Amino acid sequence: MGVKRRHPVRTALMLTLLAYVLAAVIPYAFPPGSPEAAPAFSADLLTPAQGERATLLATGEEAMKARLDLIARAERSLVVGSYLFADDESGLDIASALLSAADRGVEVRILVDGLVGGLNLLGGDLGYVLGAHENVELRFYQPVNLLSPWSLNARYHEKYVIMDDRAFVLGGRNISDEFLTPQQTPGANDDLDILVWCESADGCGAVEDLLAYVNTLWEERCVAQYQSVPSWKRRSVEELTQALAQRYETLRPASLVDWASRTAPLDAYGIVVNPTVPSVKEPTAWNALISLMAEAQERVWVLTPYLVLDGRMRDDLSAVAGLPSDMRVITNSRASGNNIVASADMLLHKGMITGMDLTLYETQRETSLHTKALLIDDDLAAFGSFNFDMRSAYIDTEIMFVAQSQAINAQLARMMENLMADSRTASGGADEQPVSWGKEFVIYLLSPFVSLVRFLV
Repeated sequence: MGVKRRHPVRTALMLTLLAYVLAAVIPYAFPPGSPEAAPAFSADLLTPAQGERATLLATGEEAMKARLDLIARAERSLVVGSYLFADDESGLDIASALLSAADRGVEVRILVDGLVGGLNLLGGDLGYVLGAHENVELRFYQPVNLLSPWSLNARYHEKYVIMDDRAFVLGGRNISDEFLTPQQTPGANDDLDILVWCESADGCGAVEDLLAYVNTLWEERCVAQYQSVPSWKRRSVEELTQALAQRYETLRPASLVDWASRTAPLDAYGIVVNPTVPSVKEPTAWNALISLMAEAQERVWVLTPYLVLDGRMRDDLSAVAGLPSDMRVITNSRASGNNIVASADMLLHKGMITGMDLTLYETQRETSLHTKALLIDDDLAAFGSFNFDMRSAYIDTEIMFVAQSQAINAQLARMMENLMADSRTASGGADEQPVSWGKEFVIYLLSPFVSLVRFLV
């Protein structure tokens, strides 16, 4: 009988790969901080408004129109931040508008995630078209560096468009067809943005504060894409540049939106962010949102695509749910959700949520819920990129804009009520949407294993 041969090189390679994967994952399995060390945040710390006005953008069409409007009216500067800038119809539309603004001398800065955003923009010609323009600077947060595996999971998750010192759109929408097209578009998501408009042409504090944060992130954590185009891409890049110029001729707004009449005044505002360091983070944004929720006297309503909570987050949310307030959480059902891993986690941990003193609403719509929003009492609301999950709490860069305004609160409440009408609770509600057998099979198959990496979901 022959002796089984060993393969030391293959074994060494497998061990090296395992060590590499562990180095990329393990640091995030042990989030830092303790509840006692968390800095307090309060509605009393919000900045009094000085001419800030706002409205909500509920549909993909409204969101696209608002972005094109702000880009068209820009005179000095535009800042576009997006986790994903897709090379699809919506991405091409936004790119064509940005290039038109750059052609007329507007300074355009584009910031995307170094992994997901980079793959989308530099996988084809669009990133080179944008980066090569003399008035456009394209930067990536934490580009992939295989020599630092511990930073591979740290991602930029924010979404906004900032026009001059005058206005911004901020919310959960990436630049792609999933978010900026009509609801009936296949694959479209339910999402939400807030548009903030300054009464004064000289700007206002909310825009200044957002720009101050973005400028810090821009200088400290982001890497510029080189502006030269590879020789083998020059022809296709030039062709796309010309095509985008022609494309914008059909998109150019015939008239600009009168945002002053379409917005309501804010009483105060705040901007909540995570640390920008590309590693496991103190849960700064989570602490701030929990602190605001803990001040509620009447109601706390939460909109989040996912609920993936560790023990600390569970205890924080349970403490808020135990207060004398009406607490409701609206999230995806297994049928509507498009994050299979998050659905698999929910299958195992749903009892953690339903055991709290709150009402859980699971949407029964054809579209997947992607909105991240928070409603407190009758005058506070928050909008942005923060999911109620461990990745948003401890890993990604995140931003939430807090608005103190009864009008904005009422707008959000109406949208939430519409979602709740299309949702099911433990006691019933809308007709239960069937889950395809293939999707259900994958969810059940993954559920025993998701707990091992749920902090990365």
